[in-house]
Amino acid sequence: MAPTAFLLVFSEPGPNVPEAEYHDWYDNEHIPLRVNTPTFLNWTRWKAVDGAKPTFSASYDLVSYEDTKKAPYTTLAETRSDREKGILSKIETLDRRHYELYEGLSTPPSALYDETQPASYVVFVGLDVKPEYEEEFNKWYDEEHIPMLAKAPGWVRSRRFILKDAGHLGGNAEQGPPPKYLAVHEWASMDVFESKEYKEALSTPWMERIFQGVVRRERRVMTFLKKWDRPAGRL
Repeated sequence: MAPTAFLLVFSEPGPNVPEAEYHDWYDNEHIPLRVNTPTFLNWTRWKAVDGAKPTFSASYDLVSYEDTKKAPYTTLAETRSDREKGILSKIETLDRRHYELYEGLSTPPSALYDETQPASYVVFVGLDVKPEYEEEFNKWYDEEHIPMLAKAPGWVRSRRFILKDAGHLGGNAEQGPPPKYLAVHEWASMDVFESKEYKEALSTPWMERIFQGVVRRERRVMTFLKKWDRPAGRL
């Protein structure tokens, strides 16, 4: 059975797309079409709290990466409305990334995890490492880093993914691909970042050694904005 997949989209409406129109399109057209598409398992929007741009993101769990290559998933792009085409032609940034679940060791979610309700905060961490560090990097993440994060107050769960493909509209459309590895850490509160346990997880000798091989790092901190549920009996 193919591993599940993950779609992460960062977006910034910019000066040419009124924010009210951007949200109306996203909430009342864009995501509802995906709620009715069986490839999607959930639908969540987030807003930045780290002061960086893009300001907004949307994340979706998907049945599999293979399902993104065929209908009905591909039909969504082929049948865009005139409104959506217009917004996408003017939007400042739309950074779209498909991932596949990394099937290494996993730490079970905490008692705070509720599959029906997204966490209050999420941290997206993208990392590229030198090839000679990759095996140890994955070992460190699985055997030390996530287990230590799990001891911090407010930790909900952590998952890891590997990039499969990406696309970019607006801004620097010629930018290179995102980092290969993505970690998605879910938290109940931002207070955790000041906790002893969290700081210890970021200051181990093993982590220091691993980061000698890190060539690129992206980190975004976002808060829950909105979620959708598939109506009972649909699909």
